Amino acid sequence: MTERTAAGSLTIVGLGPARPEHVTLEARELLAGAAAAGARAYGLAHVRSLVASLAPDLEVRPLDYLYRLPGVDRPTAYQDLARMLVRRAFQDGQDVLYLVAGSPLFINDAVLLIRRQCAAEGRPLRLVHGISFVEVVLERVFWTGHRGLQLLSAWNVARDGISPSTEGPALLCQLGEFSAGGEALDPRGSPLVLVELRDRLLERFPAQHPVTVLYSSGHPDYLSLARPLALEDLAEAEVPVYSNLWVPALHGPEIEREVCP
Repeated sequence: MTERTAAGSLTIVGLGPARPEHVTLEARELLAGAAAAGARAYGLAHVRSLVASLAPDLEVRPLDYLYRLPGVDRPTAYQDLARMLVRRAFQDGQDVLYLVAGSPLFINDAVLLIRRQCAAEGRPLRLVHGISFVEVVLERVFWTGHRGLQLLSAWNVARDGISPSTEGPALLCQLGEFSAGGEALDPRGSPLVLVELRDRLLERFPAQHPVTVLYSSGHPDYLSLARPLALEDLAEAEVPVYSNLWVPALHGPEIEREVCP
């Protein structure tokens, strides 16, 4: 545990992509002692499911409700989450754990806001690093590295006007995270955002361009799967939350269009 000060403490813990074997020794030791130390742990549904198998005595308080409040969009929910956790730690004097999937430093706006706020206020913040989803998803494709790698949020591409370059491969992350009112394991709304993402990509790539949906994380019993398809068919089926999309370069190496068994 982080040494407690009079004003409490805040620790962000990366738990890896989803499976218990991906959790680092540092994170396991922290979880094991958190309940006895009286720490307040917070996390979304997929994190709570994983922690239940690792540290069943630790209560993980839900955060999903922040994404379901009427009139609250995702950026606002992230801001509210960051302010709430910093307040719990440094105004209420609690030892606070924020448990996140993957690595805290990969595509996590809430973590970014917490880090910025703590830096601005001179607050101590501990980061417990975890395996990122990138390692898991790249095992299903043949990335050569010859043209770099674009790592982008599907949200940014679908709704913020950011377009990946056609000159190098792109990994578009978290295809369904914001699709179903904050329920972290509910894939039913994913085709809605996949339509937006598909249409944005069709502005740069041909309809038959090969892409691959990579299932990487979420529930602890997930399977590492890869589903190749033509870009025009992207919105034909639901995808689990924290799925990713591999988009090869338009004229890149042919091997990067293949799926690894």
